[in-house]
Amino acid sequence: MYDRLYSYIKQKNLLYALQHGFQPAHSTSMSLLDIQDKISEAMDKNEYSLGIFLDLAKAFDTVDHRILLAKLEHYGIRNRALDWFRSYLTDRQQQVLCNNCLSKRLPISYGVPQGSILGPLLFIIFINDLPNSTSLLHFILFADDTNVFLSNSSYEQLFRTANIELKSVSDWFRANKLSLNLSKSNLILFRSNKKQPPLTPNDLIIDDKAMTQVTSTKFLGVDIDQHLKWKVHIEEINKKITKNIGILKRISHVILSHILLNLYFTLIYPYLTYCNIIWTSTYITNLNSLIISQKKAIRVVTKSPVNSHTKPLFAQYNLLNIIQLRFMQIVEFMYKYHNNLLPPSFSFYFNQVPHNICMRSKHDYRSIYARTNTRKMSIRFQ
Repeated sequence: MYDRLYSYIKQKNLLYALQHGFQPAHSTSMSLLDIQDKISEAMDKNEYSLGIFLDLAKAFDTVDHRILLAKLEHYGIRNRALDWFRSYLTDRQQQVLCNNCLSKRLPISYGVPQGSILGPLLFIIFINDLPNSTSLLHFILFADDTNVFLSNSSYEQLFRTANIELKSVSDWFRANKLSLNLSKSNLILFRSNKKQPPLTPNDLIIDDKAMTQVTSTKFLGVDIDQHLKWKVHIEEINKKITKNIGILKRISHVILSHILLNLYFTLIYPYLTYCNIIWTSTYITNLNSLIISQKKAIRVVTKSPVNSHTKPLFAQYNLLNIIQLRFMQIVEFMYKYHNNLLPPSFSFYFNQVPHNICMRSKHDYRSIYARTNTRKMSIRFQ
């Protein structure tokens, strides 16, 4: 049923293009690439950008079945198929086991079934029309993780427009019986170092409450900062890697190198590779701490002296350093783009050179204009 439903909504092109959650060929890095591209473009135009990060309270557990079924019917799932989904959702019960004491069964009237293959797909269908609540705000979604983006050269106009449009967003949440967790929702004013905001900051109001303005926030596991330098994220993962290097060092004398290598891929490597294509788009000096930490890890894994040269060690174990990992992820991204393996939202990500101009290949790409270093470090330019 999942295959039939997903095939239908993709065939009819029903899903919001920038919904990157729970779909083949989509990933968290796709959402972050969209965010990075929008912010760097605005900085290149010398504009302020508002990134509004909305957190939904118990989103999957508060889906109203009646509204969900109405949306399924609106998207063309009717008659017997709709009856099947109604049967699938209704008359479910749950009970809780705590300290060997089993509660009574109680009916479930809200939420998609947890742990089910259909649950996530039904949720992204439920939230699919959220971007329709406003024509001015740019939404980037990953399931229930919602980022709203708006840019303007005028600070006052930016906040004025955002406050007006957020009323419509709030109305949508209220109509769909979803609640915002305002304590975990926040906003960032993205800007270049040279573009200073007024001394008296403006407030962004939603549900009659002012949102918290921060200089960095975690979105999909990556810390995004107001200047798009990625320093906060780099510091965070370096702390975790340093801690794990200490663990490896303490046990290295009793463990063989090939087991240490496996532990490297468990305790170090995931931090270096997760969304590497995003947060390595910064000055090399910002990456120095991680470069040093990775070298320390390789020396521990190979049981080499602390001052040994690491280039032959990387080569011996066929390991890539941080810069090479970035290059590999960019190459993978371009391969997928070249072969139409990326989501439709990336279809026109690059400007192609007409083949009658360049005889080498009809798929040669024309680079974008970039004024600032932040824009030059984006994937579109790189």
